[in-house]
Amino acid sequence: MADRPIFMVGMGRSGSTILFECLATHPDVGWLAHHANRMPNQRWLYVFSRLCDHGFLFRKAIERSDEQRSLVEKLRLGPAEAYETWASICGDRIRYDWLLGAHASDAERAAAAQLVADVLRWHGKRRFAAKLTGPPRMAYLASLFPGAIFLHVVRDGRAVARSLLNADFWRDTWRMERPAWENGFPEAYTLLARESTNPPLALAALQWRRCIEVAAEESAALGPGRVREVRYERFVADPGATIDQMLADVGLSPSLRVREFLRRRYTLRDMNVPARRSGNGADAALLDGLLGETLRSLGYPV
Repeated sequence: MADRPIFMVGMGRSGSTILFECLATHPDVGWLAHHANRMPNQRWLYVFSRLCDHGFLFRKAIERSDEQRSLVEKLRLGPAEAYETWASICGDRIRYDWLLGAHASDAERAAAAQLVADVLRWHGKRRFAAKLTGPPRMAYLASLFPGAIFLHVVRDGRAVARSLLNADFWRDTWRMERPAWENGFPEAYTLLARESTNPPLALAALQWRRCIEVAAEESAALGPGRVREVRYERFVADPGATIDQMLADVGLSPSLRVREFLRRRYTLRDMNVPARRSGNGADAALLDGLLGETLRSLGYPV
């Protein structure tokens, strides 16, 4: 079913890394590999991804997307967001733009279709899956792959914002001072963050809020059945049932291999607990004030 690619989207630090690792362990699923992403035009490199079908020895495992890895772990194989590969097809806008109102060209669609066909052929799989975090970009991806279906990963925005400020890819960059993506973040949100008691935290929180807003709009435009929501909190409470439901939502059969991968290669923890304990009362009040309405609409207590 190469005509029904699966895309996992959601704000970074929402749990998409571990969820996608589980999805990518399914025996029918092919994915963009980190070792091949360095040379996106050398599609034959995906043949090495087949090693992951022969036990977990060759499969990389990381606890968190920003965790330091040993040399042995770096040599293991696994999926990546593969922005080098996507940029070779869509240009750098796939990295830094919200892509609101953007539509794929005929050339982009042809190149993307060829990418998926090559990956599945060399990887020996029948379904293609990819993960892109940040803005949902679902409308653009649906124009690139008309049959695409989406898994939208959602986590409490207060925990997401605090986690972003602790991640080196965010904390040590310009993302502490200005929006991480262009052409989609309202100027009113930028001003609101600047005038807050903690601008970096407010900026991160409002970008989560904007991602939720855009995801809702694009999901409604795509129509029923195209977008399924996966909650981080449900996953940590009942990982097996959440994984089974996620696979069913995208038309994949239950897989003992996925559950075994989760059991053997991860230590699952509810990271919302330390997030709630971090910060201070002023920061907690700030987040509730900025995100309260959105949190309530998603069923989170405020």
